[in-house]
Amino acid sequence: MTSHVEQQIQARITAAKNKRQQQREDRAAFAESRAAGLEARKRTKIRRVFCGQCARPQRSGTYQRCPLGCGTALCRKRASCGNDHLAQCPNRGAVPSLPEEGQ
Repeated sequence: MTSHVEQQIQARITAAKNKRQQQREDRAAFAESRAAGLEARKRTKIRRVFCGQCARPQRSGTYQRCPLGCGTALCRKRASCGNDHLAQCPNRGAVPSLPEEGQ
């Protein structure tokens, strides 16, 4: 027979083991939910970038920013997007006026 002291010690050891196991399970569940949250945020961030000219969604590495500094994302696939935007960019300098034909 075991004494009541040994039974109490065994109960404490068992409680500590159960607590550690519960902590492991909680950490694993938290890591899974955190990974899912990070993936969802990544997908949302990717979805937010659209071409400023043709409004096509852009992914990381498939667009360039306006070289004049306005920050607009422009397609790399279609050169016309960049060319059209440069003519409309708010940071573009004043266009020199052309001389009139009669002069």
